[in-house]
Amino acid sequence: MTKTWEDITWEENTPRKEWVVEYYAKVGDETTHHLSVLPGDDMEAVQRHLMKELRSAYREAHEIEVTVLRMEEIEVEPNAAMFNETYTP
Repeated sequence: MTKTWEDITWEENTPRKEWVVEYYAKVGDETTHHLSVLPGDDMEAVQRHLMKELRSAYREAHEIEVTVLRMEEIEVEPNAAMFNETYTP
């Protein structure tokens, strides 16, 4: 039997969340300030992506001291009040 258009179920892929992560990375005596946008459905996933980023950025480092300043989910819907009538599309 052939399925009709109404019989087909569409899978909706929920968009993956993005997070802004601001942190300091200290290797030896040198401290670097970082600001990254990382994907992840929750904080644990974002932390895994942060570890991958640190491993690729500091390949030769034996020890990295990381201080996370903020880790916030990026809002999907923009806040129109922030434009305060100064922007017209």
